Amino acid sequence: MPNKTKQSDEKINICFVALGAYPLLARKDPKNVIGPDVHQVILAKELIKHDFKITFITQDKEKASVEYIDGIEIIKIQEDAYRSRILNIILRVFRIWAAMRRANAHIYVHRGGVAGVVSPFCRISNKKYICQIASDALVNRALVDRKIREFSQSIFSLDTIGYWLDIKFADAIIVQNKYQRVMLSKNFGKDGIIIKKPFPLTERGKPEKAKPPIVLWVGAMAEVKQPELFVKLAEAIPEVKFQMIGGHSDNQPLYDRTKQSSKRILNFEYFGVIPFDEINEYYSRASILVNTSMFEAYPPYADIQAWMNYTPVVSLGDNLDEIICKYTMGFHSKTFNQLVEDVKALLKDEKIREEMGVNGRMYVEREHDLTNIVREYIKLFDRIV
Repeated sequence: MPNKTKQSDEKINICFVALGAYPLLARKDPKNVIGPDVHQVILAKELIKHDFKITFITQDKEKASVEYIDGIEIIKIQEDAYRSRILNIILRVFRIWAAMRRANAHIYVHRGGVAGVVSPFCRISNKKYICQIASDALVNRALVDRKIREFSQSIFSLDTIGYWLDIKFADAIIVQNKYQRVMLSKNFGKDGIIIKKPFPLTERGKPEKAKPPIVLWVGAMAEVKQPELFVKLAEAIPEVKFQMIGGHSDNQPLYDRTKQSSKRILNFEYFGVIPFDEINEYYSRASILVNTSMFEAYPPYADIQAWMNYTPVVSLGDNLDEIICKYTMGFHSKTFNQLVEDVKALLKDEKIREEMGVNGRMYVEREHDLTNIVREYIKLFDRIV
């Protein structure tokens, strides 16, 4: 059924503001792959099949331009590299607003980054704005218990104020789990709509796992992800192969430290960034995925993709939903010492790994199937236009 506005036969135009998504859309080698960009691109490509007009606002080092890829209009703004941080921020805001005017969409969807930029434009221009909560910490600042680069503890930081504006100005707020919905109501007095992360499923059937087993880590080299703990884990279990995949996420010092530390460990392989359409092979061969994040928007895409490939997850964190334990898809370790013990226990028991892997696959089929989740988005778009 064609998706048209109520006032005319015009297609509903959805604009995604995702500055880092261009490499995923253009299938170019990215310097980093992050969950919010993966989410937007997966959703957009499916919405095209349902007769929506899709626009992306992204960022590129080259000059500003417009491209069309797979039926998606891509408005690229130029990446700024001025020495003045304030000047970069101001120019970026005006360039995003100019791109939004050009897109002239009915609905703007935003999930992470450039906080407090998209929502004021929509309020002034009488456009609809959908805010997607990208991390549990955005609705509960108490999770940020120490200074880290990606999340400010100060309630007066630009990002904190920006996220407050985004939530307050939103026509709809999409949360990814029950915990986020509870915290959103408690801390902001707003109601959230639970729509879980969508993912295009591979065919059912357990892939052949590598022998001897491989322990895998996938993520951005960001402080909140604590990649150095995975290096430490590999040192604690020297008889097993460990593999790490991820880019530097604009934190070059952490990236360099982690990469250098990994070089001295014989049982450790660091692959850098793997293109999204190639990474599934690594999940399918791994026996265990390890998640060392302080907090996430649980479950993160790395966990979902692992479970889709019958791979159990051992995680330092989870939230009050406790889905890992609830559905027996791995272990929620909580401490590093317990993480070591949990990984060792799974490595010794192939049968338990297989059972948890099957549970994970069943969970993803039930809760994250793209074809089912896109229907929930379509209902929301039709309701707010």
